[in-house]
Amino acid sequence: AAHSRTRRSRTPARTRHAARHATTARHSAENQQQHRTMGVEVKTISAGDGKNFPKKGDKLAMHYTGTLKSNGNKFDSSRDRGQLFEFTIGVGQVIKGWDEGILKMSLGERATLEITSDFAYGERAMGSAIPANSDLVFDVELVKINGKKLLTQNEFDDYKKRLEAWAEGKLKKYDENTDFKEKRDKKHGDRDGYKAFLDKEVASSLSDAQALLKK
Repeated sequence: AAHSRTRRSRTPARTRHAARHATTARHSAENQQQHRTMGVEVKTISAGDGKNFPKKGDKLAMHYTGTLKSNGNKFDSSRDRGQLFEFTIGVGQVIKGWDEGILKMSLGERATLEITSDFAYGERAMGSAIPANSDLVFDVELVKINGKKLLTQNEFDDYKKRLEAWAEGKLKKYDENTDFKEKRDKKHGDRDGYKAFLDKEVASSLSDAQALLKK
């Protein structure tokens, strides 16, 4: 009987010790989880214009390559497909790491998004390519915001030629079409007034495009 009581007295002690150990382990795991739960970190590869930043509800067009942080395995790439990925930012169409991280990028910027699993797919596995609880790394480039993109010098020069051709075409129509001329004269006075209006439109459009010229 004494031996039996001794065993009964030791059992709760082991249980309490095990419970304390389990609690300590759980707290340690929670602390480690809290420490690693950083969400998304944005590391710039090449700078954007530093002026145009996306906001919630904007339609974006991007290139990206996604890899697993654990081993660098690539699971998806718009660059491989040769097609921009288009979506609306900030409305849950993409993972949280994208919705929050890309808002920190400016037009034309290329960056790395390091995304912890809680801001990616969490406990869900995405087929065999992305295991559950995977931290992800994306090499992303913000190409367009609501259709607006940065221009190369050649693209700017082509745009300028198109604008000038547009203005010349309008003046030619003014000179050749009486109805068109009369309507423009009512608004701009005469040919010089209409030409000044066209010149102003061209200059304004070129100024906007100049601001989007890649540095």
